[in-house]
Amino acid sequence: MFGSYQAGVWSALHNVIQPDIVVGASIGSLNGWLIAGGYSGEALEQSWLNLGSGFQVEWRVPKSLSEGIIDPALAEAWIQKIYQSCTPRVRYALVTTEMRTMKRVRLEWPGLSWQHLAASCAVPLFLRQQTIGGVMYGDGGLADPLPLIDAIEMGATHIISVNVLKHRPLVVRAAAAVARLYGRHRNGPRNHVEIVDISPAAPLGTGRETVYWTRQNAERWIAMGRSNANKCKHLVVECSERG
Repeated sequence: MFGSYQAGVWSALHNVIQPDIVVGASIGSLNGWLIAGGYSGEALEQSWLNLGSGFQVEWRVPKSLSEGIIDPALAEAWIQKIYQSCTPRVRYALVTTEMRTMKRVRLEWPGLSWQHLAASCAVPLFLRQQTIGGVMYGDGGLADPLPLIDAIEMGATHIISVNVLKHRPLVVRAAAAVARLYGRHRNGPRNHVEIVDISPAAPLGTGRETVYWTRQNAERWIAMGRSNANKCKHLVVECSERG
């Protein structure tokens, strides 16, 4: 649900910038797919506002932990619909995690299936991990929800970053630290890279609110994302002009 904040950011910016590269992790991979595919800010907002009350979470007892405790049918059908709705018009990549090694993996279009998008969003224990080519992949934001290093390695020199999980609970930060250590994650150089960060000033909501869709929360977070982006729109324009 926090992806609705990203939709609000794009709503404020889509008329003033045209990215050359779009890269996302977790829910950012889905919004990134639509942005790279030419969705306007209004269209992206509507995709979050119209999920509908029929988009319900159904809990289950899985056969294995990798299958997740949430029935994946609705989520995976939604991801397939997103995948089929457009194809990237600019360079696009997503980040996922190879679960055996906990290494972050960047995958680029073309050559991506809906399963790759699903893998990037597959929060361990909750959603089904995706096995692709004999390798099990999970959520791309486990170690770091913001794939800055991937954008830089793809050649980005001027970046507009949106991190909906900038303020994470202690237990989540601890788990991320373990994932970074186990996967031997690196922090790449950021010299000569200009970054405009647009992120909420405080946690967006509770864990429950991340899972259950309500139009009220979608509207609230869209409005917050739009407001935060508008406040620094001049910085975005200047960054874009220099890029």
